[in-house]
Amino acid sequence: MIIFLYGPDDYRRAHKKKDIIAEFEKKRSELGLGFFDLNEKDALDSLGGFLRSQPIFEMARLAVVENAFEIDAAKLAAVLKPVVSEKGLQVLISERDKPVKQLAFLLEKPVLSQKFEAFAGAEFAQFIKEEGKKRGIAFGDSAAAFLATVYAGNSWAAVTELEKLASLKSASIEKRDLDALGLEAAPNYWALLNGMKSFDIRSRMRALETLFSINDPPAKIFNILSAQAGEKTPRMAAYDYAVKSGKLEYEEALVDLALG
Repeated sequence: MIIFLYGPDDYRRAHKKKDIIAEFEKKRSELGLGFFDLNEKDALDSLGGFLRSQPIFEMARLAVVENAFEIDAAKLAAVLKPVVSEKGLQVLISERDKPVKQLAFLLEKPVLSQKFEAFAGAEFAQFIKEEGKKRGIAFGDSAAAFLATVYAGNSWAAVTELEKLASLKSASIEKRDLDALGLEAAPNYWALLNGMKSFDIRSRMRALETLFSINDPPAKIFNILSAQAGEKTPRMAAYDYAVKSGKLEYEEALVDLALG
């Protein structure tokens, strides 16, 4: 049996992976547990040997595969497909991305696949409340909603913040408590980009200053604005040529755009 965990929510995916391993260790011998980092030399051969072998003293086995998508997909498929339906054997794979075509069977039965999408909005706020409760903190609705905005679906960052807040030994936290700690919501990225299109030069300069302050790569900002340039396409093309010919930096092009 293969268990495939995937999706951008690294925290919940890692937590599920940890639970599966812990459940196996609780019921089975460590003789049946193997870890295989496919970035390491000969790891795929070792994984194949583990899957084909049968320990004398342990019937159940669990192979935990790391960096599964860093090697040739066809070679990995050849190792995994023969054990898809094998009983008493589990292969656990956790990856952020969907599999490529050669490994598409990881999303099909009998493989047990589970997707971990990043939470957003009310769903993320509820997640924060539940994780807070595990740490002895009761979050008010406004506090949970605010943290959901600050961390914008980043579960790892949110839980790290919850660990810090738990050290305050406060049974309940409201929005005013977070304000007192100086937490601020990240600026709305797309609103800032739209601000660069304002007719008001002051609005354009404020938007650009904020974009620079969050350390977003100037080339990325420029390319997004270029894709949305419309009637300014010739102007953006001229900037692009100047940058690539060494006459301008992306920062200078953006400042000139904001000023003009």
